[in-house]
Amino acid sequence: MRMILLRRHRKNFPLRQRVRAAQGFFAEIIGIVFILLPVLASAGGIGTGVKAPFFRVKSGAGEEVTLDSTRGRVVAIVYETKDVVEKSRNLKRELNRCYDELSFDLRKSILRLPVINCSSAFWPITEIWKSKLRENSAKEGLTLYGDWDGSIFSKYKMKDNETNVVIIDKKGIIRYFEQGKFGDDEIYRIKSLLTELIYGK
Repeated sequence: MRMILLRRHRKNFPLRQRVRAAQGFFAEIIGIVFILLPVLASAGGIGTGVKAPFFRVKSGAGEEVTLDSTRGRVVAIVYETKDVVEKSRNLKRELNRCYDELSFDLRKSILRLPVINCSSAFWPITEIWKSKLRENSAKEGLTLYGDWDGSIFSKYKMKDNETNVVIIDKKGIIRYFEQGKFGDDEIYRIKSLLTELIYGK
């Protein structure tokens, strides 16, 4: 409104008043930006319907998975820090059950990708982290991978100390992204989406 009045009565204002009016207008804009910054910064997740950013993860045994190597398969990423893995125990149990119910051929069309944020590991502690990944992979009956450089964490805007679930379709498009706790309704939603994507509906 102030800028509109400034333009409309520009000729009737002395130069000094016009400068003050412009300064006041821009001060208001800057104030609004600073109010919105914390809100924007707190918004987690990369969003859906966009191309999945490239990623590279490696297991404790040195097995590597990249985004490119998963093309043609549905990818279900469960990304966590080592301190919160128990929070999503029910979610992971249900995802494994969904996988077990598939035929042998259909299992080839989905990749379960549990990833632990290992970016805080450093040599020689790195070897201990790798050993723990191998140990827990054996317990889970599923290979656990490490995000060793934190690139997935930053590219996908993961939330720290929370469970992050990302589902990528066969074309490399993110179809689901949620963070936090996963109740029964949300788990059912995830399983339904996975079924839809696996069967190509």
